[in-house]
Amino acid sequence: MSSIKDYSDWKINLDFENESPYVNPNRPWLKFREPDVPKSIKFDPIPIHEFIKWIARQYLNNVCVYYKPTDKKYTYRELIYYSDKVGNALSNLGVKRGDSVAIMSENCAEFIFCCIGIMETGATVIPVNPLLKESDVTHIVREAGNVKAFFVHKNNFRTVKRVRKQVNFENVILIGTEEEKINTTLFSEFIKDVRPTPPDVEIDPVNDIAALMFTGGTTGLPKGVIWTHDGLLHSCISLAYASGDTYEENVGNYVNLSILPLCHAMGFGILIIALYLAAMLVMFPFNPSDVLKGIEYYHVKLFVGVPVMYQMIINSPEFTETDFSSLESAGSGSAALAPEFNKKWEKVVGFKVGQGYGLTESSAFATSAASWMPEIKPNSIGVPNIDTDVIIVNPDNLEELKLGEIGELIVKGPNVMRGYWKNPEATKEDIVNGWLRTGDLARMDKDGYFYIEGRTKDMVKYKGYKVMAREVEESLVKHPAVLEAGVVGVPDPNIGETIKAYIVIKPEYKDKITEREIIEWSKENLAGYKYPRQVEIINVLPRTAVGKIFRRKLREKQSKNKRNRNL
Repeated sequence: MSSIKDYSDWKINLDFENESPYVNPNRPWLKFREPDVPKSIKFDPIPIHEFIKWIARQYLNNVCVYYKPTDKKYTYRELIYYSDKVGNALSNLGVKRGDSVAIMSENCAEFIFCCIGIMETGATVIPVNPLLKESDVTHIVREAGNVKAFFVHKNNFRTVKRVRKQVNFENVILIGTEEEKINTTLFSEFIKDVRPTPPDVEIDPVNDIAALMFTGGTTGLPKGVIWTHDGLLHSCISLAYASGDTYEENVGNYVNLSILPLCHAMGFGILIIALYLAAMLVMFPFNPSDVLKGIEYYHVKLFVGVPVMYQMIINSPEFTETDFSSLESAGSGSAALAPEFNKKWEKVVGFKVGQGYGLTESSAFATSAASWMPEIKPNSIGVPNIDTDVIIVNPDNLEELKLGEIGELIVKGPNVMRGYWKNPEATKEDIVNGWLRTGDLARMDKDGYFYIEGRTKDMVKYKGYKVMAREVEESLVKHPAVLEAGVVGVPDPNIGETIKAYIVIKPEYKDKITEREIIEWSKENLAGYKYPRQVEIINVLPRTAVGKIFRRKLREKQSKNKRNRNL
């Protein structure tokens, strides 16, 4: 007898009457909530792959993925067909519940087929960022400890081949090519003679792991974050309805430019929301010109990107020539979008970019710029999503702070991770009484808007003053010659720590401005204790695999410079 549950009658219940069990009903942002915004969202637990197939069956003939580089389209019917073949083929390899399967690939249709197929076997998906180096990938595979198969795009094959010499995994399946490699199987061959029948596996959505997402490693080696099916779906659905029940009006008639890396928490979460919309996912490597053409050609309603993408789009010569009339809103996440860029965007497009906030440990999402709030405040990360509570606490004793005070932002809700993989100590440190400690410093204003002020680790202590790196960076990019800036605290023999800025100069100002001139300008434009005492002009800022400024590398750069001077 089959143990596969029938989810054809499954549904989402929007509760407009009862307050969420996770949220204090006296929170200031709730006074603005409109009647069409659910107070809580309820549904029976469902595996992520069953949820995706539940939507797909309602829109079988709609195009699911349009992969522009090869001009190839896949319908939602084909999404189910290929995913089931992958699931069955993995099951034939012996992949089962409790195992893991990694996938290292750029955005493509096969990425989605593989993720669904992996989940069908009861195994855990491990998305590996294609920008990672051999050492990080080796760490991830070792840390997971039970990787039974590895899907890899042809462009990342070399990396995985080297990793395989360090740590053994039996099956490597090649995506994006028909050219065979030794000790691998082509994706087309892997699914060739396999029936499109999902394996018969009973899955517990509340406790089973859907994905093991590894953190960016900005403060050390990447940690595996446990995402359950239920926690991930709550996070995605809460964001989907953050602006009210009008969400459903767009289902089946939506285009999503899938340019965020699907291997990253934010991209993975947005993927699930886009599939819930039965959207056509238009995939191509990020390029500002192609994005602008895409917005105009496909009449895109919502654009979501990360700050470095906005920066490149705004600096593109085609930005002011693009027809943005279809665009209704724009969102940004993963790092702070400098107010200067938001102003430039609003001047051309007609509205501000709404910023959201989340982290891998909150299953990608926690807050967003909800349309029912009075306005979009360009510096704000908005307000908590449905079924999510957020407070600001003293990092030392976790006591809630008064309005406007800066402290650590902590999150509560069904979206909070189950914990860190094989790391109970770190889990206990970061989840306290159900609250997730984020390590981010923030404040809340009287209306309930939240503002990120920096990481606890990114705060520079200058002569007793606490200076936020981000605030200094946002001021520096107002200088006409500065393209971008990265600020860190560096050791100072007299006062302990001082402020240093690494600056990238706009091409037209190369060799026309000095580091001393930037320091002098900063003195005029920043408080006496906030301006950088040291400035170094560099060609490019180091960034993490998801585009955040990699401050640890900047600190290491400073230490290296110091060592070289002492030789």
